[in-house]
Amino acid sequence: ARRARRENRGVPYLFLKPTRGVVIGNGAPVVIPDGRDRTDWEVELATVIGRAAKYVSADTAQDHIFGYMVSLDISDRGGRPPGGNPLRSDWFVGKGHDTFAPMGPWIVPKEFYGDPMENLRQTLRVGDQQMQEATAGDMIHSLYELIEYASSIVTLYPGDVINNGTSGGVGMGTAVRGEQQFLQPGDEIIATIDGIGTLTMPVVGEEPPPAGSGARLPPVSSYRR
Repeated sequence: ARRARRENRGVPYLFLKPTRGVVIGNGAPVVIPDGRDRTDWEVELATVIGRAAKYVSADTAQDHIFGYMVSLDISDRGGRPPGGNPLRSDWFVGKGHDTFAPMGPWIVPKEFYGDPMENLRQTLRVGDQQMQEATAGDMIHSLYELIEYASSIVTLYPGDVINNGTSGGVGMGTAVRGEQQFLQPGDEIIATIDGIGTLTMPVVGEEPPPAGSGARLPPVSSYRR
């Protein structure tokens, strides 16, 4: 199955996340935006760039890596309100809310272990329910290939972070087991990558904005099709 995926994978699909207000550390609360009810989880292996990289190959990408972290790509599956969006896709709404990029609990230098791509096991629980389990080698593209592709578009600098994507078991996919399950205030996310560490993130709801404040996204239920 892994071989079949890689034979039909094409080029990587990348997007950018904001940083200030979006990146948070271990133990900080993940905030569900007011009125949004489809906030999802994704555990991912994150690599931290240590040397500037431009037009590097996958074979030499490791020379530009400083280390690795556990990361969560928290995602709003509700999308944007309908109308005025012929592409029907908005990655800023889906990925860019405050607190949607937990990282940590520390950076493990690459010298502490060998090639991470095949063997690093990554798991995620919501409370006591196991939701995700995979290895880095299950991903369609390796981190080295992601660095090669990203560096063909933009120079990567020390401190930049690239995530490797996630496996099955996200909330959006739980419909196969019944009704879809998404994060709720009071939940706790526990994400672990062997050899790196564990993120433990409480989930809270955002306080409603004061009356008369600026525009905000309406509840998903008001425009869900």
